[in-house]
Amino acid sequence: MILTLLLLLEQQQQQHRPITTTTHRPPSSSSPLLLYQLLSPGASLLATWLPVFFIPSLVTLPLIGVDSLGGLSEIAKGLAVLVGGFYFTLLTTAGAVVAVGTWRAGKTTTPSTDDDDEDNEESKKAVDQDDRTGAEEGVVVAMTAMPAVPTVPFSAELLKRLRIVAIFSGLAALEGASPMFTVTLAKLLTHFQTPILTILLGSTTLAGFVFGARLPKRVTKRLHPLMTTLAIIWTVLGLFAKCTGRTFASVLSTYRMGRGFHGLNGTGAGDILLFLLGPAVMSLSISMYDKRELIRTNCVQILAAISTSALGGLFGTAMAVRLLGLASADLRVALLSRNITSPLALAIAGLLGASASTMSLAVSIVVVTGVFGANFGASILSRAGIHDPVARGLGMGAAAHGLGTAALVDEPEAFPFAAIAMALTATACTCLCSVPIVKNVLLRIALHGV
Repeated sequence: MILTLLLLLEQQQQQHRPITTTTHRPPSSSSPLLLYQLLSPGASLLATWLPVFFIPSLVTLPLIGVDSLGGLSEIAKGLAVLVGGFYFTLLTTAGAVVAVGTWRAGKTTTPSTDDDDEDNEESKKAVDQDDRTGAEEGVVVAMTAMPAVPTVPFSAELLKRLRIVAIFSGLAALEGASPMFTVTLAKLLTHFQTPILTILLGSTTLAGFVFGARLPKRVTKRLHPLMTTLAIIWTVLGLFAKCTGRTFASVLSTYRMGRGFHGLNGTGAGDILLFLLGPAVMSLSISMYDKRELIRTNCVQILAAISTSALGGLFGTAMAVRLLGLASADLRVALLSRNITSPLALAIAGLLGASASTMSLAVSIVVVTGVFGANFGASILSRAGIHDPVARGLGMGAAAHGLGTAALVDEPEAFPFAAIAMALTATACTCLCSVPIVKNVLLRIALHGV
């Protein structure tokens, strides 16, 4: 929606721009450049923290239970669909982009005669010079409007402050929750136990992610910061449960209460992070607008990528769960939205008639897919010989949605294509599932034999 608004403002400004020789004109209040500059700092901040907003679904995975999914054999089949589906979507989407790009390049190539060689050479030099100049100017604009992501995304001072907040909130939570403490202050802290625990788990989540992101590059390439964060959160939850005499599951349930914002005692740290996921996904449109000319040039490749990822992701997954014979209908339906970003994965699960538990499972599958893609997607593409930034971005965004997009932040040419693939794949899948005929065929394939 933000991208559409910026493009409409740009088009309106071009239509009403007076013919003048003045090149420097201050932007009007409706100028897309002004709106872009206003939104860029916040968009950059949300993009930096984007992976954190997927954490709640990962943290609460143990609450689903092995038995509810049909046992370890069913989970193994589900993981096979998840991993195999990721490879399928990643490679088919990137392959389709490469194929279309090769076809377009061959179609636009025209033979030249010997008499034209010298002229063509001069023209090529002039075009290359213009392209370099335009690229340099584009880099200047992007760097001015949107701060570059540093090599180490977070400072040591930020990590120190988050650890201090986590330590003090942890002591306060123990004071109010544990029967071992008999200080008078415990009576007051007991009333605020849930919000204090929310602060503890929220600051622990952020501190864990900052710690994981600051690890050496050779470590983060193999161990995504989300996995480091997950291990730290579960450790803190386990220690808190042991100190207070509670079960791990009861403490874990306070991380994400699933009731939105209902006062001090009705909101968990996970609820807040999930709330921020929507704005974070929308903020990627700023990066997409920054590369709008590049996107317009490659619109045919984008169309091929979205068609491949949407149709292949939905119907390919439906056929896979049918062939593997998963016994759980809930697991079959939940897997259908494996490559769709969390907010719209919930919508698609609802359109397919999923229960509340299935919708939660669908989001968890989405996050696990994203973590796998963020860790291995870029290296898989490199080993497959796919180095074109357009193909890499579209493949990662289509196969691993938000986390895959965030993993390409170090590839500035591929990053905007990942963002647009994530958004358009989710939108296309939602539109397809909204059509009764398509939905019925999809469910008939997926649920056959259940």
